[in-house]
Amino acid sequence: MKRNRPSLGADFSNHVFRILVFISAATVVLSLVGIIFFIVRESLPAMQNLGFSLFESDWYPTHWDASYGIGIMLVNTILIAAFAGGLVWIVGMVIALYLKEYARPKEREGIIRIIEYLTGIPSVVFGFFGIVIMAQWLLNAGAWTGLNFLNASIMLFLLTLPIMVSLTYQSLESVPVEIREGAIAMGSKPLGVMAMSIRVAFPGILNAAIISFNRIVGETMIVLMVSGGSNLVPQSFFDPFRPLTVALGSEMGEVELRSLHYSTLFLIGFVLLVFSFGLTQLSAEIAKRGERWLKR
Repeated sequence: MKRNRPSLGADFSNHVFRILVFISAATVVLSLVGIIFFIVRESLPAMQNLGFSLFESDWYPTHWDASYGIGIMLVNTILIAAFAGGLVWIVGMVIALYLKEYARPKEREGIIRIIEYLTGIPSVVFGFFGIVIMAQWLLNAGAWTGLNFLNASIMLFLLTLPIMVSLTYQSLESVPVEIREGAIAMGSKPLGVMAMSIRVAFPGILNAAIISFNRIVGETMIVLMVSGGSNLVPQSFFDPFRPLTVALGSEMGEVELRSLHYSTLFLIGFVLLVFSFGLTQLSAEIAKRGERWLKR
C-alpha cells in the first residue's frame, strides 16, 4: 500500500513556517539580551562611583552635595510588594477555589466575565480612581493625607487580583479528574479533595503568585499617582512613601543625559530587573521541588 507523500508545496510551507518561528524566537531572545546589555552599560558609571553607598538612605540627586542612596526606596518597594502581594495571593486563592468548588455555572461565568473586564482596565484608570475617589474616602476616615501606603496597596490589589484569580483558576481546572475522583473514592471529605487539588496545582498557583508580585514591583503609574512620593519608610498605612519605580517615572524624563543621576536611575532599573529575575528563579526552584514532592 502506497503512502501519501507530502506535496512540494506543503514541504515549502512547513520550511517557511519553521524559519519564521526561528526568526521570531531569535528576535525575542536578542531583544531581551540587548535590553539587559543596554541597562547594564548605562548603569556602570553609577556602579563604579557609588559602590555600596547606593544602599544608603538619602536620595538628593539634584542637591549641590548630591547623594544617591536608594535604601529607603528599596525597603518601600519590598514593603508594598509584600503587603499588596500577600493580599492578592490570599483573596485570589479564595476566589479561585470558590469558582472551582462552589460556584454555580452561571455564577462562575459571570464572575469570570467581570474578572476579564477588570484585566483590561489600564493602570492609569486605577491611579485616577485612587486620586479622585479613594483619597477622599481615606481623608474622611481620618487619614492625614489621601495619597499614602494604603491607597497604593488597594489600587495595586485591584490591578493584580484578576491576574491571580485567572491563573489560579486555570491551574485548578487543569487538575486531572482522576485525581479528584480517586481522593473521593478513598473517603476524602470536600476539604480533603480541595487540598489535593491545591497540591497538584501548586506549581501553577505559585507561578500566578510570582507573576502578581512582579506586576506589583514593576508598576509605575499607580504608585506615581497615589503613593505620596515621600522618601520615608511608612510608619502606618496612612503615611506617604516612595518606591523605586516612582523615582524612575518622575525623574527619567528630566535628568541630564549621561550624568551620574542618569546612570543611577538605570542602576535602579537594573536592581528591579535582578529582583524580578530572582523571584522568577525562586518560583522555578520551588515548583521543581513541588513536582518532586508530588511524585513521592
